[in-house]
Amino acid sequence: MEMVDWSRIPGTCWYRPEDAQAAVEALAHSASAGQAVRALADLRSAVSNDHAGTLYPAAVPATSVFLRVISDRPGPPRQEALNTLLDWWGCFQPEPGFETYEDPSSGSVALIEGITSHVRSAADVLHRVMDDPSEGGGHRPGARLLLAKLDRGWTAASV
Repeated sequence: MEMVDWSRIPGTCWYRPEDAQAAVEALAHSASAGQAVRALADLRSAVSNDHAGTLYPAAVPATSVFLRVISDRPGPPRQEALNTLLDWWGCFQPEPGFETYEDPSSGSVALIEGITSHVRSAADVLHRVMDDPSEGGGHRPGARLLLAKLDRGWTAASV
């Protein structure tokens, strides 16, 4: 998993980079699905504001974490990561004043474009997961829906 210096990413006074870092570390060391799900929920909380429906710039690198989990961690962790991206997609907007993310490798990118770019790059993973019958296949509708939303762009339209 790529190394992220969460403390170098700007955000509102509610963004806690130490919480994002702790969540990623907890995820990496999680011994159970429950621990992984808790770490993912903590990461989501660290990089977004569910009450306001806003995303902080750290949501861009967090998207990569969620996509890695979707790829590699079947069961409840995969579902939690899918649910996060589905909840964000088209419903959340950047926190006012924090509409861009400074990508260390490519420079400034609009926050929504940064997220959609990561998801677009993982389309093959989502197709694989959509066809994966493991764990009863409960994750398949979420992967299918995320791919459909990707095709439509960041809109609030429902499927």
